[in-house]
Amino acid sequence: MYPDMFACEAGVGKPGDPGHSLEEEADWRKSSHIQLTASRISIAFWRDAAEHERQLSAPVLEEHYIIEVLLRNTIVDCFRNGKRITKGTGGFGGTQIAAPGEEIRCNFKRPVEAIHVFIPRSILVSTYEELQQCSCPAEYHLSDPGFAPDTVMGKLGCTLLEATSLRSPFSGLYCESLGMAILARAMEFQNEFSDDGLRQGLAPWRLKRTIEYIEDNLGEQISLTDLAQRAGLSRMHFAAQFKLATGLSPHAYLTEKRLASAKSLLAEGRLPIVHIAYAVGFHTQAHFTTVFRKATGLTPKRWREQASRSKR
Repeated sequence: MYPDMFACEAGVGKPGDPGHSLEEEADWRKSSHIQLTASRISIAFWRDAAEHERQLSAPVLEEHYIIEVLLRNTIVDCFRNGKRITKGTGGFGGTQIAAPGEEIRCNFKRPVEAIHVFIPRSILVSTYEELQQCSCPAEYHLSDPGFAPDTVMGKLGCTLLEATSLRSPFSGLYCESLGMAILARAMEFQNEFSDDGLRQGLAPWRLKRTIEYIEDNLGEQISLTDLAQRAGLSRMHFAAQFKLATGLSPHAYLTEKRLASAKSLLAEGRLPIVHIAYAVGFHTQAHFTTVFRKATGLTPKRWREQASRSKR
C-alpha cells in the first residue's frame, strides 16, 4: 500500500528485516544515523535526563513534518517562528507538530523522553489522497496541538518504542504500521486545533459521542473519567476541549441536562419527586432539591405547582 517508505536508519528496520534497537538522537530532533528522504518515514528516540532548564532549537526541514510525542511528563515552553505557542505544558502523549520550513525552539525544565517521527510531505499527500479519494489541496497541512496531551498518541509512541526490541521477520512491518498510525492520528487533529495551535474544542465526532453517552446514561453516575474515555482523551484534555466546544464544563453541562430532564418529568406530574431525583442521576432528593433551587430559584415542588397552574 505504501511501498518502501519506512526508513530503517532510525533503528527499526525495513519491512521484512529483523528488528533492531532504536538508536537515540544525539541532539534534539537530530541524529547522524537518520538519512531523511522524500519517500520514507523515519523515526527516532530522544532522551534527556537533565533537571535544569535548557533551550533547544530543532533543525528546520524544508520537506518534512516532525511529530514529537512525549513519553513522560515534563515542563516545556514552545516557540514557533519566534512566537510562543505553549507555556508550562507537557503531559504524557503531549504532541507537537512542526511543518516544513518552521523554526521550533523549546525550553525544557525537566527530564524528557520523546519519539520523533519525520514525515515527508509527499507521504502526507499520498495518504490524504488514499483516504479521501481525491486530490490533496495545496493548502492542506497537519495542525499543531502544541504539546496538548493525547493518550492515543502516548500509547502509540510507547508501543513503537517497545516494538523496536522485537526479533522477528515481521517486526519491521509492525513498526511501519505504528508509524502510519501516528501519522493517521496526527491527521485527526486537523479538526481539533486551529492554525496557531490553539485548542478549538472537541472534534464534532467526539462531542457527538459524549453527548449521546450523557443522554443515554442520564440516570446513572457519570464521572469525568467516563466521559473522557468515551471521547478517547485524557481527563484534563477532554475537560478543556469540552468547555471550549460547549461553553460549559462537563459537570455544568451534565447538571443542565439533568435539570432539563427533571423539569420535563415534573411538568408531566406523574412521578413522585424522589423518583424523579433518582431518574435523572441525583443520589438523594435533598441534593436534587438543593441543585434545582439554586438553578431556578424554586424547589421542585413549587416549580411543579407553577407548571401545573400555567397549563390551566
